[in-house]
Amino acid sequence: MSQNVAFPAEAAKAESDAPGVATGWRRWAPWALVVLAALIAFVSALNIWVTRQALNTDNWTGASTRLLENDAVRSAVAVYLVDQLYENVDVGAALEERLPPATKPLAQPLAAALEPALVRATERTLARPRVQAAWQQSNRRAHELFMAVIDGKRGLLVATDDNVVLDLRALLDELVATTGIGQRVADRLPPDAGQIVVMEGGQLHAARQSVKVVRALSYLLSFVMLGLFALAVYLAAGRRRSVLTGIGASVVIVGLLVLVVRRLAGNYLVDALTGNADAERPVSAVWAIETELLRNVGFNAIVYGVLVLLAAWIAGPSRPAVWFRRTAAPTLRDRPVVVFGAVALLLLVVLLTGPTDGQRVLPLLVFFAFAIAGTEVLRRQTAREFPVAT
Repeated sequence: MSQNVAFPAEAAKAESDAPGVATGWRRWAPWALVVLAALIAFVSALNIWVTRQALNTDNWTGASTRLLENDAVRSAVAVYLVDQLYENVDVGAALEERLPPATKPLAQPLAAALEPALVRATERTLARPRVQAAWQQSNRRAHELFMAVIDGKRGLLVATDDNVVLDLRALLDELVATTGIGQRVADRLPPDAGQIVVMEGGQLHAARQSVKVVRALSYLLSFVMLGLFALAVYLAAGRRRSVLTGIGASVVIVGLLVLVVRRLAGNYLVDALTGNADAERPVSAVWAIETELLRNVGFNAIVYGVLVLLAAWIAGPSRPAVWFRRTAAPTLRDRPVVVFGAVALLLLVVLLTGPTDGQRVLPLLVFFAFAIAGTEVLRRQTAREFPVAT
């Protein structure tokens, strides 16, 4: 019995360190494939974020809705709407028409003094559910129009002069009605008041080509990455556990790099787009909300990498790993239903409570397939090391 206990560690070590197992290009090719696959994984992570955030109307609308729920963003939108009102309408003249003759000279000073109060009133208005629903609908229409342009449905561009715009006119009308300035002011607003041009017609061709490339790469990069990882393990005869450890470490590093790039890019964007401290908060809030999916991708990679490292460690020659396999041998070897049920339960917990995004069905299915296959490999290894006693 003591020979059976000592054999697994020695055999695993001999398998991983056996001299002459790999010669020539087979010595370095698996590691080169791991490095190449890690680089592709990093590009794939950024591509997934762009595809699912910028090209998915539901995700775009959901993020835009959370924007208006943020205090800093809501304050910036309120300032923009009030500025639009004062730029397109002579508020002082509108007030002068409604004041008694003796107080008409006070119209212009009153209009200037009224502007901060209008900003505060607009902030309260933007916090109302009805207004936020209008904001959500405006963003949905803008993104649907954007995607229609990208997909070549040009008939939808007639009303916007071949431009993709975010139309906030409904919010501007709500501001006029809520603050009590009057319908005459609303009638004086030009048709394009409150419209933000998202993309001009001359930029459409480049945008269409870019979107085609992004869509084509969204799945291609993931499959190429997995294929390179699998090829690296296949070529690493006698060193597969070491290569598997390298794969797990590289995936963890990719996840950390994604999070670091998100932080550094956010800091650069805030510094580049803001010239005063008041504008930093809304820009930072917008970046944090719009890159939430990118953060999830980074956390996903870290979780997957840690699980791969754990699997490689359990199959390794260390004393704790051998003790675990020896202790779990009766269950791993003789009760496959219990083993695979426990794995399925663990994957369900990762899906429901972890940072894994449940909308990525295909990558999750691939990950689950690898987890089931790895469990079967561990079962067979344990059965060879600790056979049933005769």
